[in-house]
Amino acid sequence: MENFGSDHNQSGWKKLVQEALVEVNPDKLKDKVSEAEAAIFERLQALERSSESAEEMHALQDASNTLLVLKREVLKFPDWKTD
Repeated sequence: MENFGSDHNQSGWKKLVQEALVEVNPDKLKDKVSEAEAAIFERLQALERSSESAEEMHALQDASNTLLVLKREVLKFPDWKTD
């Protein structure tokens, strides 16, 4: 039963990242990125207290990097070059 919970948690953040990747409306994308980032953060916290595999940790890092690219390239956030 614990494995089911782990799979469910893993699929939860993955689903949110996938939804952000296919969103074309910038306003909705902001919300989807925020939701996915929160799910990734929560999952990372859960993995700190468990003996889960390093594979998911790498997948979480990759997903986080992907969301960062979306924020920078698509949402132009933040504006790093303010004058």
